[in-house]
Amino acid sequence: RAFEVMLVLWPHGAHKRPSLHVLHTEVPPLSARFALPWCLGTAGLFGPATAFAPVAAVVWTHQVRRQICRHSMSKRTAETLTSCAAASEREGDSMQGIAVPLAEAPSTPRSLASTAVLAEAPSFEASVVQYSALRAAGKQLSEVTGVGKQLSDQILTRLQRSDMAGATSLLDSIGQLPSFESALGASIWGDLEQRVQLCWSHGVSTFLEAFITCLCFQSFLQRGVLTAEVPGRWLVGAQDLDDELYLLGVIGAVREMERYAVNRGQDLDLRSVRVCLGVAESLEEVLMQFSFRNSDLRTRFDGVKYCVKRLQSLAYEIDLAHQRAAVTARTAKVPEVEGATAPAGIIPVIDLQFIAGIKMRYDLFDEGREQVMKQSRDVIKNAKNAIYALQRGDYKRADALLVSCAKDATDVHSRIISGYPRLRSGSFSNAMEEFVEALAYRAFRQDKRLLSMTQMQEAATIPFALSLPEYLGGVMDLTGEVGRLAIRSASHGRSARQDVEQCLACVD
Repeated sequence: RAFEVMLVLWPHGAHKRPSLHVLHTEVPPLSARFALPWCLGTAGLFGPATAFAPVAAVVWTHQVRRQICRHSMSKRTAETLTSCAAASEREGDSMQGIAVPLAEAPSTPRSLASTAVLAEAPSFEASVVQYSALRAAGKQLSEVTGVGKQLSDQILTRLQRSDMAGATSLLDSIGQLPSFESALGASIWGDLEQRVQLCWSHGVSTFLEAFITCLCFQSFLQRGVLTAEVPGRWLVGAQDLDDELYLLGVIGAVREMERYAVNRGQDLDLRSVRVCLGVAESLEEVLMQFSFRNSDLRTRFDGVKYCVKRLQSLAYEIDLAHQRAAVTARTAKVPEVEGATAPAGIIPVIDLQFIAGIKMRYDLFDEGREQVMKQSRDVIKNAKNAIYALQRGDYKRADALLVSCAKDATDVHSRIISGYPRLRSGSFSNAMEEFVEALAYRAFRQDKRLLSMTQMQEAATIPFALSLPEYLGGVMDLTGEVGRLAIRSASHGRSARQDVEQCLACVD
């Protein structure tokens, strides 16, 4: 029978490379240990069998039977040669030699833990309905803001190209879009906190910033006034949010003015560039009166300072170009450009009284933000300590801490959050999630029941409503505490079986 023999010769020495030889011959039915010297002698590659360097031979038969012969070879070298031989064997068929186990059906998945072991398990259908309604409203709002943002970008492009008619037509198209109130619906729009959260998370800020930039830049090109008026239908209704978006839009208009000044600089229109420079310097001085924190406003304000520097450099270069042209022409007359003798306006370029009102409201908002962050930390601390007390079984201390949480949360909401609903997200919302988790864990630990959103509202004893994300976030975090309780209960052995089953039913 025909046999195929692969001979791998590995000479002594670390820097010498092995050689590969494939022989087609007829090998007598001997073991590989005795067949190796015979093959080498038959092939005539080497002399006597004892004269060659250490080698490994892999013999393939029609039954795909491999035998390895090692002569003075390390284990690692033999394993390496075996892997190389196996790879060469699979060159013809990439799937050959792969060990695949026989099919065996696994056990059936574990069924959901029975909630019968709990005293009460709520249905989350009402929460699902509420979440679906919020999601649908947010989707409609995103469609409106997405179209509005695209139109606003097109308006800026047309304004830069002096297409005032086209820009006005696109502004009319924005005016025909559904308002924020109609997109969200009357019920959601009536809840100021829900309205602000949905507007903040579904592109309203991006759209309004671009839209206000269009209005301010158009007003500057037509009247020389930067602070334009925003239609009431495009206001969120939360003064702090509307003020911040207005400032972002005005800063965006200054950046468009810089692009406009660069285009006018190609015609050496020094007067227009100096007008833009004066507006940018005035806005920079106005914004320096604010105390911006680490936010988008602070980043954009830094951009205004760089814009002023670039406009100063541009005006200086254009002035030098005029002087060089005058010297070349032997005259001091400045070249005339279109619009160079436009009359000066009688309206201030920036409405300082309007901006002063924004600054006053922004300072109050920033002060309230600091207080919310501080008191929210107190609520989080007390809620965590209440959970630790419940883990130890100290219900008296846990109840006292939960009462303190409710009192602090009510105080900060009534004094600050009700006036600035945007401050609810962040620190205060995180604090309410921790409070909900503590209440849910207390109900499970003492009464072996889960609280629905209505029951959670009653247990919290707070005058304002919990939001759906706060409730769901607290209930989800409850699983971690229940898991720790299950592990500690399991240390008592089989006597704690029922307690562990209750924990499993709660998590499921």
